[in-house]
Amino acid sequence: MTQSKTMNKSAQALFEAHVAFELDQWRGKGAAKRLKAEVDAIWQWAGDTTLESLVSVDTVRGAAERLALDMRLPDDLAGVIGGIADDLIRLDLNKKTRVQDVIDESLFEEGVSLFVELEELRARLIERLLDSPVYTALASDVLYQGIKDYIFSDTGAIKSIPGVSSLIKGSSSAIGKRMPGLEAQVEKRVRAYIENNTAKTLARSQEMLIESLDEERIRAIAAEIWAEVHDKKLSIDDVVDADELQKLVDYGLRIWQELRETQYIGDLVDAAVVSYFERNGSRSLTDVLGDVGVDLDLLHQEAETLAPVVIEGLSESGLLEDLVRRRLGAFYSSKAFETALGESSK
Repeated sequence: MTQSKTMNKSAQALFEAHVAFELDQWRGKGAAKRLKAEVDAIWQWAGDTTLESLVSVDTVRGAAERLALDMRLPDDLAGVIGGIADDLIRLDLNKKTRVQDVIDESLFEEGVSLFVELEELRARLIERLLDSPVYTALASDVLYQGIKDYIFSDTGAIKSIPGVSSLIKGSSSAIGKRMPGLEAQVEKRVRAYIENNTAKTLARSQEMLIESLDEERIRAIAAEIWAEVHDKKLSIDDVVDADELQKLVDYGLRIWQELRETQYIGDLVDAAVVSYFERNGSRSLTDVLGDVGVDLDLLHQEAETLAPVVIEGLSESGLLEDLVRRRLGAFYSSKAFETALGESSK
């Protein structure tokens, strides 16, 4: 080791003894006991330490911005995500697992009850949906196509108009040729009528939909949905293929990449961190960890099950000894050690 070259014999002997002692502390059954003691000490410290005393809100804001907004996304990230997603979709497990195997009927019924309970929210969502320009355009187009098909179909309304039917021989599909401009005129008038009346129609639809979706009807619809889907398999590999899935992932990541470059997302990240600190900054670290289910018992359990395996792997690979030697070697090769050793020998 390079640091040991500058040690005198006393320093070298103490250094090797210290390394051996540290390695012995982390090997064998004693390692779990020592780790448990370390966890206990850290947890006690965490109980006496508040979040804001450990780290400032500005430090966390900076870290959040770097990770969420500034960290470069690898070029092959989309391919990695797409590949994993495709593998998950194609799993045979999906072809064997039914909806009711992962969603209990009682949980579904609780969701239905919640939907029934949130009556005001339900009404607002219906109003927002039916007021949407997208929905209005879609409804107008559906109405127009239905009226147009009714008028110009072979058994439609235009056939029953007195005098018109005698002028038309054969299929009504020939109307456009026999009466040039008729279809264009019909389209213009029908669309104008629909546009003038869509708002009123949708307003009435809102009222009817809100009134009709009472508890009895909601539960009846939900029962029909559950009866239809509960025994269905989770597999969707017949719906989306690998190429389509990859395109969706690519597009999703492009959207996220563009969002990251906007001031809006940056402001959201900052506001979220500030809000969290305002609510939790004065709480202890143990309380904050408890919010996500981390407590002392969990740490003990993981220390007893995971840590020994990791430590054993580090030891067998030689990395544990390298870590100990690097950490201790710098001190035993330093002027501070020589001074302390000299003071102790006086």
